[in-house]
Amino acid sequence: KPSKEHPKRPILGFDCPRSEVSGARLWGWAKETYGRPEHFFRQFYILNFCPLIFMEESGRNLTPDKLPASIANPLEDACDWHLQELTGLLEPEWVVGVGGFAETRARSALGSASVRIGRILHPSPASPAANRDWAGTATRQLVELGIWNEQAVIPCNTD
Repeated sequence: KPSKEHPKRPILGFDCPRSEVSGARLWGWAKETYGRPEHFFRQFYILNFCPLIFMEESGRNLTPDKLPASIANPLEDACDWHLQELTGLLEPEWVVGVGGFAETRARSALGSASVRIGRILHPSPASPAANRDWAGTATRQLVELGIWNEQAVIPCNTD
């Protein structure tokens, strides 16, 4: 546990009873589509651009795009560097931002890299579009980008 934590958001690790809607939607789509994690990860790697949480005094999430520039700029520099390093190691054909912020950061960080960049809808419940069949919308967007199709799915019942 960190020495200082928000009283409304204690760090509970795997004992945490809360579910996060965005993650549940994303990982639910992966499980529904691919069945087993190893099938999904044969084609995809998911990186959280900024794997930190920031909170308002109330305990409400404060997203990185809402941080003051004095905090956001060095944070984005570090996250950009990490994305550049990982992209250099994995050499993906595509980097797909989950949401506009992620796409913008990928374009900024990887502008000179030989990787194609796209975007799918962020699964946040704050987005009205995400609340209307997020999985179907994200699937259509991946198909429109030309990086996913039904034939690319490994059937759930095979190893």
